[in-house]
Amino acid sequence: MRCKSAVSAGLALAIATVPTPGQELEQPDSRFDVGVRGVIVLGQGQPANDMIGESLVGRWRVRDPWYLGLALTSVTFDYETPNRVLGIASATVVDGSNEFSRTSVFVERRYETERVWDWYWTAGVGVASVDAVANVAGTRVGGGTFNIATAADHETHVFAGGGLRRPLGEHWTLETAFTFEHHGTDYRLVDLVSGTRGSLGAHSPYGLAAGVSYSF
Repeated sequence: MRCKSAVSAGLALAIATVPTPGQELEQPDSRFDVGVRGVIVLGQGQPANDMIGESLVGRWRVRDPWYLGLALTSVTFDYETPNRVLGIASATVVDGSNEFSRTSVFVERRYETERVWDWYWTAGVGVASVDAVANVAGTRVGGGTFNIATAADHETHVFAGGGLRRPLGEHWTLETAFTFEHHGTDYRLVDLVSGTRGSLGAHSPYGLAAGVSYSF
């Protein structure tokens, strides 16, 4: 599922309703909110350095200040130099491309302050569906070729972090988030030319996000 149009529409609506100086920022006592965010997940190079996408987030207030949430996230990324996993020296830098869609549930605890920005912490778990990975082919240093096929299973992601919230009006809120994540990645690689095999396992990236939410 792609959320780019939702992110763009949400940001445009929020900007259009930013209060003017002197306008009251007090928000109603809302039980639900829905938001859109731009997302970047930063890794250590295998399988990716950065994963960029968007997320649609919904939250329900169970009991103040506790919330339960559901997020649908989609990201795309460069599949960085899989030849290095197999110990193959490539004459040029060759990357693949891939994407995953994640459905996650989380708990959120909010803290109201006397300042403009309030803060919160969150923790959750998700399941990511990884698209089929296209083969990555190239030329070896010294001659010869390689053609790497990759099989990827669904992944379990665990994450925790926190962020800041700032009211933009009666219903709109600007939000930022920072998360530490653990992805249960399982890539199995094989060079179809030489038969060399290898694998990529779990890794622990961190995530940054910013967006808006609407309460009702």
